[in-house]
Amino acid sequence: MKKILVPTDLSPLATNALDVAADLARTHQAEIILLHTMLYPLVVQPTGAYTPEYVTLMAESYETAYQEVEEALRKQVADPNYAGVRIEIKLTNNLDGLVRSINDQSPDLIVLASEGASGLMEWLEGSNAEHIVRHANCPVLVIKQPVKHFQPQNILGVIDMDDKLKTFHPYPFQLTDQGLQQFVYVLTPTDSRQPEGIREWMNEFALAKGIAHYNLAICRAPTVSEGILAYAEEIKADLIVLYTHGYTGLRHWIQGSVAEDVLNHSVCPVLIMRV
Repeated sequence: MKKILVPTDLSPLATNALDVAADLARTHQAEIILLHTMLYPLVVQPTGAYTPEYVTLMAESYETAYQEVEEALRKQVADPNYAGVRIEIKLTNNLDGLVRSINDQSPDLIVLASEGASGLMEWLEGSNAEHIVRHANCPVLVIKQPVKHFQPQNILGVIDMDDKLKTFHPYPFQLTDQGLQQFVYVLTPTDSRQPEGIREWMNEFALAKGIAHYNLAICRAPTVSEGILAYAEEIKADLIVLYTHGYTGLRHWIQGSVAEDVLNHSVCPVLIMRV
């Protein structure tokens, strides 16, 4: 892992993500890209209202805001908490698109903070974190609350018996035999799989991943995400690792996403990998 990208809106919540990224950067000698998206003013005006004076005023207003944000980012990067960490500032605007701006940096990992979405907002629009997870080209680590030192010890891996998980998917940081030994499979009322078959699949998965010792819990719950969250709370997990297919459009609207449900409601960090 050489490059970690942290999207920021300069909020205290986003600082939580930068703190975690700094921990990872120190461990892996990685560089951090601190990305802020400026909102370019797109005000609809009546025909003829775009006078040279109006255009100049809008440009000057944007330039002032740009300089203020750049100064705030430089002040944050200079914080002694990030001493010794290479942090590069990147400013883009909403005309570029958030996900495009992120993917253009070709990061190995995205670390972002999210309060999640709930209720009608979750069903209709979701959160920025969901949008990034759905379209990112690399793993995404979602931070839900302040983490003093990101060194997860009680990690929970989620399986769904998709054979694609057995293929090589490099983890962005150390999650092999010593770090990832607890797994959960959630049986819902519509899932007819038998525990014996699930355990056999898990043995094959562990062999393919080089995991010598592990524990597998098979839980029953109304939905997969509810089962994951309940079991994570039961064992006091400090990181949930799961995969997403990144469905978009009508298929995503109909089927939803377990990964997005979990990131919206988990209290501990969630690492989401693309299948």
